[in-house]
Amino acid sequence: MIQGVTGQMGKTVIGLMASGGFTPVVGVTPGRGGSNSEGVSVFDTVYEAKAETGATASLILVAPSGLKDAALEAINERMNPIVLMVDGVPLGVSLEIVEAAREAGVVLIGPNSPGIISPEKCLLGALDPRRFLRGNVAVISRSGGMMSTIAHTLSADGFGASTCLGIGGDSVIGLDMPSAVRLAQADDETEAIVLFGEIGTTQEERVAALIASGEITKPVVAYIAGIAAPQGIRYSHAGAQTDGLTGSALEKRKTLSEAGANVVEKYSDIPKVLRSLL
Repeated sequence: MIQGVTGQMGKTVIGLMASGGFTPVVGVTPGRGGSNSEGVSVFDTVYEAKAETGATASLILVAPSGLKDAALEAINERMNPIVLMVDGVPLGVSLEIVEAAREAGVVLIGPNSPGIISPEKCLLGALDPRRFLRGNVAVISRSGGMMSTIAHTLSADGFGASTCLGIGGDSVIGLDMPSAVRLAQADDETEAIVLFGEIGTTQEERVAALIASGEITKPVVAYIAGIAAPQGIRYSHAGAQTDGLTGSALEKRKTLSEAGANVVEKYSDIPKVLRSLL
């Protein structure tokens, strides 16, 4: 289901998902129950929409001011996974939603996520399925735009993706990069893992620790953006900020490389490295 389905973004997302054969089964917008958006039936509540259609996953597109109520409603109804395709979420709201999802045992992706796609199998988010070729490489990215760019780069070189996941660029998110890498390690259809990381947080360093410990055995290729970023400046992603060496692109590249990951200087080098590994 899509929560916030009747807005312009909802209509755009319906079109993208439908173009890949994954039209949402239902939408939710309080006060708009009984209407439809691009042919998708709309209900007032998640409870009604789930009961009527059996929907199990939710994509939330509502404005930050309404996100808390929408997300807690989806969590309460045990929608799983829940993708938060919402930017500009206050830190306190993110903390509350992430904790609620954890307590409920629900997989929460985002905030600030473009969604998730397994080409030709499933799509939940604002992703153009034409950019994603089916294959054996998992792409995990802190940037939605770069996830699509890397997937398109791989496709142009003959590589396809098993799953592409935009975990979100905020400092507090649900499913983080180490957790996503563990899922890729356990996925039989994935033979290699590609990471797009950037300055800020410790996610890439924690992935490096998993590689160094032997928990992650599949080859990992990583590109870390922000090598020239001045210290103390926060960029468009709320989690993209560095202070000193901690969280810097240089430190992340060094830590991943020493752990055994294949770190590239340019994202366009990823296919060449994958070819040597696979």
